Amino acid sequence: MFAETFRATWRTLTAQKRYTLLNLAGLALGIAVFLTMALIVRYETSYDSSVPNVSHLYAVDEAFRPAGHAPADSDFISFVPFPFLKQDFPEISAVIRIMQETLVVRGGALLAQEKVTMTDPEFFSVFALPLLAGDRATALDGPGKVVISADMARKYFGTEQALGKRLRIDNGQTDAIVTGILAPQPPNQTMKFDLIEVIPTNWLSRYAFTNWGSLWGTIWLRIDDPRALLRIRAGLAHYPYTHPGNWTKALLEEMFGTGGLNLLPLKDFHFHAAAIGEGGNSQALIRILGLIGLAGLATAIINYVNLATARSALRAREVAVRKVLGATRPRLIAQFMSEAYLMVMIAAALGTALTELALHWVNLWGGWSLSMDWGFVLSVDGLVVLGAGTLAGFYPALVISGFRPAAVLAASKTPAGGRIESGLRSLLVVLQFSFAMTLAICSLVMSLQARHVRTLDRGMTQDGLIVIPALDDSSLLNRQRDIMARLAQVPGVRIATRSDIYPYNAVNNEDWLRVGHPEKHSMNWGRATEGYFDAIGAHLLAGRFFDPHHGQDYPANPFTAGNGTSVILTRLAAERFGFASPQTAIGKDIQESGAPQTYHVIGVIDDIRIHSANAPMKPLLFTGASGSFPYIGGLIRYNGASAQIEMERLAKAWAEIAPDVAFSARTASDIFAEDYRADESHGALFGIGSTIAIAIACLGLYGLSAFNVSRRRQEIGIRKVLGAGTRDVLWLLLTQFLRPVAFASLIAWPVAWGLMRIWLSTFDDRISLTPLPFLAVTAAAIFIAVLTIITQTRRIATLPPATALRQNG
Repeated sequence: MFAETFRATWRTLTAQKRYTLLNLAGLALGIAVFLTMALIVRYETSYDSSVPNVSHLYAVDEAFRPAGHAPADSDFISFVPFPFLKQDFPEISAVIRIMQETLVVRGGALLAQEKVTMTDPEFFSVFALPLLAGDRATALDGPGKVVISADMARKYFGTEQALGKRLRIDNGQTDAIVTGILAPQPPNQTMKFDLIEVIPTNWLSRYAFTNWGSLWGTIWLRIDDPRALLRIRAGLAHYPYTHPGNWTKALLEEMFGTGGLNLLPLKDFHFHAAAIGEGGNSQALIRILGLIGLAGLATAIINYVNLATARSALRAREVAVRKVLGATRPRLIAQFMSEAYLMVMIAAALGTALTELALHWVNLWGGWSLSMDWGFVLSVDGLVVLGAGTLAGFYPALVISGFRPAAVLAASKTPAGGRIESGLRSLLVVLQFSFAMTLAICSLVMSLQARHVRTLDRGMTQDGLIVIPALDDSSLLNRQRDIMARLAQVPGVRIATRSDIYPYNAVNNEDWLRVGHPEKHSMNWGRATEGYFDAIGAHLLAGRFFDPHHGQDYPANPFTAGNGTSVILTRLAAERFGFASPQTAIGKDIQESGAPQTYHVIGVIDDIRIHSANAPMKPLLFTGASGSFPYIGGLIRYNGASAQIEMERLAKAWAEIAPDVAFSARTASDIFAEDYRADESHGALFGIGSTIAIAIACLGLYGLSAFNVSRRRQEIGIRKVLGAGTRDVLWLLLTQFLRPVAFASLIAWPVAWGLMRIWLSTFDDRISLTPLPFLAVTAAAIFIAVLTIITQTRRIATLPPATALRQNG
C-alpha cells in the first residue's frame, strides 16, 4: 500500500510541474529562512554554555541609584570589595578579579599588542577551562607564569607545544614562563582568554584597588549552593557602605545612593551589556529574529495551503472517479498527506542546501560564527517535515477528499470551493504580504538609521584623523612628547597631539560645580596638548581655544597649577552648569567637587559625540596640559596620502623612536564605524528576509492568479460580449488580486511602527519615524505584485470573447 501511495504521489507531482515548482520554491525558501534564524537564535542563546560549571558562576555588578539621577548599572566595577567577599559570605566557593588590558607582548623576534587577562591565582577555581597542556592546579600559582591559548602559541612559537617557553609582557624586567595551553574556546563565549597571568604587584596600588569610583575590571564568584543566593544578594545590596575603603559616606551616597552590588549569572552576561546600554546584541533582537524564522516558515506553509486548496478544484473529477472506483476517504487523505510530506522533505533538503550556502554571508553581516551543526540541523529538518507536512497537508487533504462524486461528475464546471474557501485564501495572502511588508519596513528604517549614524555630525572631523592608542603604554609615559615630536615630522602629518579624550575613550569622570553654587554635575573631563582642537576640527561657539602664549592654558599638570587654570567646556557641559548661553559661561569659575583649586572658563565648543549614538551625549570638560599623563592616545591630522600609506609612514617612524612597544593605530572613521556596522548588517539581514518573504508571497499570488484566471475565462468572455473593454477587464482583475496587498498594508503599518518606535528609542540620536518608509514599501509591494500577475491578467483580458466562451472553466 505504501509503495502504491508513493508512486501515485510521485506521478501527481511530476505531472503538475509548474505547481510543484512553485510549492517547492516557496517551501525551500521558507525552510532556509527558518533554519538560518534557528541557528542564529541557538548561537546567541547558548553563549557561555560550554564553560564548566556555568550555572554556578556569577559576576558582581555595580548598581548606581543616586538621588536626582537616572539609575545605571555597570559590570565593570571597583576591586575594593574583593578581600571581604569570602570573609563575609563563606558560601562563596571561589572569587577572582579580572582585568583585561591591551599590553605589549614580545616572544622571540615578534612584538605585538595583545589583550592580556590579569587575574588571581584561583582563576581556574572559577573558570575551569580545559588545557591542552599544563596543570590547572599550578599553572597560575604565582608570578612569572602565563597561560596562553593555542592561537597565541602558534603565533609566537609556531607550534602548540609551547610549555616552558618565555614571553615578555608589558615590557617587564623578567620573562613569564608558559605553564599552560588553553584548549580552543568556542566563538560564543563572552569572556575570551588568550594570555592569562597573575596580577602584577605593581598594579595593586592603582585606583581600581583602592577607590570605589574606579571601574577597571570584573569580579567573578563561584557559588555551588544555590540556596545561598538570597542571603548573598541581600548582603550585597548596600555593600559599599559596609566596606567604604578610603571613601567617605557622603561620596558613596553621591555615587550609589540607594544602590550597591548585584549578582549577574554568567549565562545572562552576554545580553547584559545591551540591556544597560553598553552595546552588543539585545535579547529583543534575537527574539525578533526567531519570530522572523517562524513567520518565514509559516508563510511558506500558508503558500502551500493556498495553492493546494486552489488546485483542489482542478482535481475534483480525479477524486470523484477514484471514489466511484472504490477509493475510501482515508485512502485519499493518506495520498494527499503523503504528497505534502514528500514535498516538504524535498523542500527541506533544498532549504538546508540554501542555508549552508548563505551562512558565509550571514556570518559576515551579523558578526556571528555560525556553522552547520548537522545533528541540530537534521533534527530541526525532521521536526519541520513532520510539523510543516502535517500543517500544510491536512486541511487541503480534508477539502479535496471531501468532494461528492455525483455532484462533481454531474456539474458542467469544476467546484471552486465557495465563498468561504475563497475568503480563506484571500486572508492567507493578506497574512503573507503583511508579514513581508512589516519586515521590509523595518529593514528600510534600520538602514535609514544606520545611514544617519554614519553621516552623523559628531562635533569632530573624522576624515584624515588617526588615533594611536599605543601611546598609552606605561613604559612610554616619560617619552610621550619625544614620540609625538618625531611623528610630527612624518610626511603628510599636519598636527600631532595628545589627549585622553578621543573616539570611544573618555575614562575620567568627576563631579564639578560652579564656584558659589552648591549643585554638583557629573562631567567627563580630560587633558589636551597643543593642537588638539585643530586636529579634531572642534567648532568654537564662544571665547577662545587654548593658546601656548597664555601661561594658564598649558601647565605641565593642570591639577596642581593653582587657581585660574584655563578650561574649555562643551555646549552641554555649559548647560549643565546652568549658563544661559555659551557666551555667558566665558570668564566664570568652576571647581572639582571636594578640591580647593578653581578653573577659569575661556571657551565653549560644540558638543562632541565621543561614544555610541545609542548612549546619551556626554558633557565634556577640557584642561590644557604640556606634561605627560596616563590613559592617553596620540591624534594625527594628515593630508596628501591615503590612510594606509600614512599608517605605514607612522609605523616606520614609531619603530625608530619606540622599538620596544608595538605600534597600533586606527582611523577615527573606522572606530566610529562600529556604531553603525551592526545596524547596517541587521538591516541587510531583515532586507533579505523581507525579500524572501515577498518572493514566497508572490509565488502564491502567481499560482492563485493562474487558477482564478483559468476559471474566469467564460465570465470574461460574457463581460466582453456585453461591452466591457480590455482596460475594464484588466482593471477588474488587477484590483481583485491587489486588494489583499492593500489590506496587508493596514496590518503591516501599525505593527512595523510599533516595533521601530521601540527600536529607535534605544538611540540618543535618531531619525524621525515618518510615513515615507511605509509608503515606499507599500508602493514597492504593489508594483511587485502587479509584475507577478500582469502577464496572466493581460492575456485573459485581451482574449477574444469567442475564444473565451469556447473554453470550459
